[in-house]
Amino acid sequence: MIAKPLNVIPPEDQCWNSIGVRGDRSCPELLKVTHCNNCPVFASAGRRFLDAPSPTGYLAEWTTRLAARDDTRDGDESSVLVFRLGDEWLALSVAVLVEVTRTRLLHRIPHRAGLLAGMVNIRGELHLCMRLDLILGATKPQESDMDLRRLVVIRRETEVWAFAADEVDQVHRVLLPDLTNAAPTLARSHGKLTRGVFPHAKRSVGLLDETRLFQTLRERLR
Repeated sequence: MIAKPLNVIPPEDQCWNSIGVRGDRSCPELLKVTHCNNCPVFASAGRRFLDAPSPTGYLAEWTTRLAARDDTRDGDESSVLVFRLGDEWLALSVAVLVEVTRTRLLHRIPHRAGLLAGMVNIRGELHLCMRLDLILGATKPQESDMDLRRLVVIRRETEVWAFAADEVDQVHRVLLPDLTNAAPTLARSHGKLTRGVFPHAKRSVGLLDETRLFQTLRERLR
């Protein structure tokens, strides 16, 4: 930003910096005015500063700044966790994120399989672990690096679920108005659970709708 120069007032005339409140306070006028802001000398210097010609580009820059409209409003941005299921990159709002941890032993539930992987013990609490990849129809890669796999725990009100992700990136800020429609292949698999797509690291990431996701989990797994 271009600043308006202070050299319109010579340093020797800036008494407030030497003998005033910003200096050694030896100015005898301080007994009358208490502060330099109340002094006629300071007021006169201020008028000279405001009346001085602006530097080249100063007015043009501020005209551009004030004419620009800030389109970002409250609620337009969201913090999301980006992760990978199979070959697809997805994201969930951190509002439902509890924690990301290393995978651990799953306890199978008798007579339950498929979408429900089992139960997992996290910090002494048992949570249902679901197959989010199957629910979303994500394509599994031929090989999966077990060192990258993580367990993601999510919560909405009283519902808590866990699911295994093949890789977890990190938390990112997303402008919700910039979301685009999902690609046809994505729309066919889990478009109903996706709010839209945003670009990240030269790839498309599908932002999941947490409300619809938890509703689907209740309907299909409870």
